[in-house]
Parts: sequence; C-alpha cells; structure tokens
Amino acid sequence: MTTFEQTFELLDRTGLNWTVNKLPLYGPDGQKTNSYGIFRNETNQHLGTVGPRYVPMQNHELAETIIDACEGVGIQATKGGFFDGGRKVYFQAALPDVVIDRSPLKRFITGINSHDGSTSIGFGSTNINTVCINTFHMAYRDGAMTKYRHGASALERIKTAMMQIKATMASDQLLMDKFSRMADAKLTEEATQAILTTIFKKGFGLEPKDELSTRRKNQLIGLNNSMEKEIVDQGATLWGLFNGVTRYTNHVAAPAGQKEEYVMDGAGYDLNLVAFDTVMEWIEKHTAKQYVLA
Repeated sequence: MTTFEQTFELLDRTGLNWTVNKLPLYGPDGQKTNSYGIFRNETNQHLGTVGPRYVPMQNHELAETIIDACEGVGIQATKGGFFDGGRKVYFQAALPDVVIDRSPLKRFITGINSHDGSTSIGFGSTNINTVCINTFHMAYRDGAMTKYRHGASALERIKTAMMQIKATMASDQLLMDKFSRMADAKLTEEATQAILTTIFKKGFGLEPKDELSTRRKNQLIGLNNSMEKEIVDQGATLWGLFNGVTRYTNHVAAPAGQKEEYVMDGAGYDLNLVAFDTVMEWIEKHTAKQYVLA
C-alpha cells in the first residue's frame, strides 16, 4: 500500500477525512480585521481564531507526515480521533506492550495538532492499563523539541516528526522505569498522607482544614473509592495509589462520552499529572542513595 493509500485509509478509519479553511473575519462595520477564522469545511464549524501568518496543517498532511515518520523509526500509525468538534486532532502509533508488576500496559506515541491555534504540533506517550482500562497521557512539549516551521516542506515535516517521535520513545521508556519504581515502593501511612495532602492541594485546591462543599465531598469520596479499588487490584504500593487517581479521572470524573479528551487534554490530564509528579517526588526524596565517605 502506498503512503497516499495509507493516508486516506487512516483518515477514513479515524473520522479525520476532512479539511479546514482559513477565512478572513470582519468587524461590525463590515471592515476586514487582522484576524482569521479556522472553519471545518464540511460543517462550517468555527474551530478557532488566528493571525494572518498562521498556516493551518490539514489532517491529511499530518497523517502523511506521521505515517512516513513512524515508518522511519519502525512503528506504524494505526489510530486517531479528534476533540471538541475538531479543534484538536490526534494520531497514534503502537509501541510494544509492557507489564508493570501485575498490570499489562498498552503504549502509544500520540501526535496532537490543534486547529484552534492554541498549540503547535506536539508528541506524547499514552498508555492504557488493561487491568482497569485507565488511560494516562504524558505530553512532551519541552523547549528542546524542534517546532514545525510555518509552511515547512513535506520533507522538513517528516524529519522534524522523526526527531520528535524518537525523543518521545526515549521519554516513554524512562516513564516505564518510573512506573516500575512506583510498583517497588510500598504504600505506607506516611507516604499516603503526604501524597494525598499534596494532591488535594494542587489537584483540587484544598487545604487540610477547608470546609468542603457537597460537590467537593462527592469528588473526594469518588477518589477514595477509586484508590481503595486499585490498591486491592494493583497492590499496596505507590503504583496502586497512582492508578487509583487515574481510575478516578477515567471512570468517575470524566464527562460522559469525553473520556479521551478529558484525560489527554483536559482537567483529567492535569490531575493525573499532579498525581504522577507528587508520587515521583516522594520516591525521589525517600529512595535517594546515601553515599558515605570512607
């Protein structure tokens, strides 16, 4: 199958076989402004407002770029979708499955593009714990990543994507190592109290003595139930506690029909990341090697 055929087969399968138009916007007086709207062609839905220099990347361009770049690093783009009516689109390529303690994980490299002008093209790793069907997405958008140049040629885009995918694959391997460290860390009362206090503060904006609204009480009950379930299933470790948070975001807090968007680009992503960072900070602080001079 040629790249052209692969591209449109992937677009059809993922519901991304559509384009966007960049059209000038006008003020109340009928005068043309310096802003442009990005509109989904077949629905005329307004996806975002951009400046005159913004060059939209069409879904077929992104698909072709990712297909060729993935082939260059030995993986294959097979999945995709979109959020919020098409404001953001993504494609995914599978990595080999791994097992963390008793949990098989399915892993994907995910490339996300925005049609609303909010972000440049970025890559991240997405894994699914098949025991509890929890999705955890880690975006890699640090300053070291080469950005796509407006109007870049197809060859430039492929080279840039290959660099980003290789960097993301390396980061994903480090992520698996960190998951393994979580699974090796026993869950103690001290760790639980310290980690949950930080998650409540950073993830929910709560201090220990805050008076809780009914909504907050229900959120914390849902989080507690999720953690209890995962600690039983995954083990009394920090891996179990972390999976309790991802169970909450995936199966309790995610709005109906919007799970992928919520955990990959919304409030669920933010809470999962708070939990991940908090658990890893605890591990780094309490498992640091002690060196004694002879």
